[in-house]
Amino acid sequence: MQHLYRNNFRIVLSSLILLVITVLVSSYLVNFKSVKTKADDQSVFVTATTASGITFSVTNGDSVPFGTVIPGNPQSSPVGGTVLSVTTNAANGYTIGVSDGKTGGNSCLVSSGNYIADYTGTIGTPTTWSGTGLGVTLFAADTTKEAKWGTGSAYDDSNNKYAGIPQNSTIAHTVTGYRATPDTSSWAFKIEIPQAQAIGTYTGSVTFTATAVLS
Repeated sequence: MQHLYRNNFRIVLSSLILLVITVLVSSYLVNFKSVKTKADDQSVFVTATTASGITFSVTNGDSVPFGTVIPGNPQSSPVGGTVLSVTTNAANGYTIGVSDGKTGGNSCLVSSGNYIADYTGTIGTPTTWSGTGLGVTLFAADTTKEAKWGTGSAYDDSNNKYAGIPQNSTIAHTVTGYRATPDTSSWAFKIEIPQAQAIGTYTGSVTFTATAVLS
């Protein structure tokens, strides 16, 4: 009788141990399932501001040789024109200004204190050549050659219209829009002197200024 009791106790104890193990394993499985990871996305807002930039070069005609000028005989120079090349990331494009730094009606050309005069046409209202002095014209442009410069298409075209070159930089050409590749404009100079012009070798310089338009 006592032996039977011990066997029953062992069976009950074994059953309890098995039950406890089952509960523990079940609890572990439940806890294991509860810690499964879940994907979560977070966004990062990225901003960048590009600085405005412009590149400017003279690709042809950085020298303007008239040679010997005969009174009453107008001459154009340089052959092929002075070609300006501009690249800019400015959304509103760029302008080309021109100046010679000389006051009054004097051109940049001077010899021993004597000046050759500016041509009488203006940047605002260029005219077909008539008269004497030093003048400039825009005869070709990749983008928007202004009608005021005439219908010429070569550096010495008779249909070009000319302006005297002002002392301070004055906008003579405007290009709108972003220019990722080189945009060119072609300029030429013309000179004619009166009989009374003093003899000498006249020299000087003209400044072209490219400015990015930011607004």
